[in-house]
Amino acid sequence: MKSYSASSLGQMVKCHGRTFFDTETQALFFNWTCSGFTVAFEGTRLRARILAYEDRLPMPPDAPVDYPCVGVVGEDGETLTCRFKCAQREAWYDLFDGEQGAHTLRMVKLSENMRGKTGLLALETDGELRPVDSLQKGLAIEFIGDSITCGFGNEAPDRDALFETAEENGWMTYGAVAGRKLGAEFSMISVSGIGAGRAKYPRFPGKQMEDVYEYTDLYCHERLGRAPALWDFEHNRKDIVLINLGTNDVGPVRFYQDLAVADEEEAWFSDRYRAFLETVRRLNGPEALIVCTLGPLDYYLWDNIKEVVEAYRRETGDRRVACFKLIGVNLLTEGFGAVSHPSLKTQVRMGAELAARLEKLIKQE
Repeated sequence: MKSYSASSLGQMVKCHGRTFFDTETQALFFNWTCSGFTVAFEGTRLRARILAYEDRLPMPPDAPVDYPCVGVVGEDGETLTCRFKCAQREAWYDLFDGEQGAHTLRMVKLSENMRGKTGLLALETDGELRPVDSLQKGLAIEFIGDSITCGFGNEAPDRDALFETAEENGWMTYGAVAGRKLGAEFSMISVSGIGAGRAKYPRFPGKQMEDVYEYTDLYCHERLGRAPALWDFEHNRKDIVLINLGTNDVGPVRFYQDLAVADEEEAWFSDRYRAFLETVRRLNGPEALIVCTLGPLDYYLWDNIKEVVEAYRRETGDRRVACFKLIGVNLLTEGFGAVSHPSLKTQVRMGAELAARLEKLIKQE
């Protein structure tokens, strides 16, 4: 077996999403949902040595340990051929064991960033690695969102099930499904429980997307004790950036019984959403199509989002910003995943819906 360290791979792998190489651990980290790498090899066997860090939520005090989960996409580019829960700090995982020949596989992070970190330390094969074409082809789409975008509990049996990383399948989220239908290179920046911006009167600590978005991977850099690194937007341009935030931002409104304060929080959300929209435009350049959406759970702030987008378009003349809401959960046919989150059926249906909507927008350009 021939071994290749992560530091020596270079063009031998094609990275997907916001990945980074850490010089201290000598690992190529891929922590965001559906981030990872594509590798091509000639041989009968391929395995990867993965460095994994577990996570534990700060609340409740007895929160269980979460271990990251990864998967391997087969040569059809669609099907997960194997999945692993990375419960050891370092371990080898078999990615392929089969017929002699030329093979191309993709390793993807299935669970979300906040629930465990994964880094590639080495690849090993009985044959030879082959260079992977790293040139971007077709559309490039980035999905910004919360637990819905992560695929929180989408494979859980019902709404009463508690969250487990093994039942969070990022490859079957609406973003990943839509991306594949459009033949796009897609990536995700998503965190369960996150909102677009900080509340005016926050009741709970925690970062919001306005704190996270400009960095490569703020969560992992903090976990490793590293200085945060800004993401290179200039060399990672997207054709479409989709924002699905607002579901969690409604929390501060509902925590107050005083209607005046609730109205104040609503107005504050609109201001923070506008500021985040401006940040997304500034970082992604003038050519990206920004799509603001909401769904499929709580639509309380939809009118605010729509009004913000309409005002932004009117005041700036920026016509490359669109807005629509996604169809809500169909309880009769789709049910729920863990903790009343969208099920796998909902995610797949949303992916088809989103692909059709984006295709229509693209044709209008």
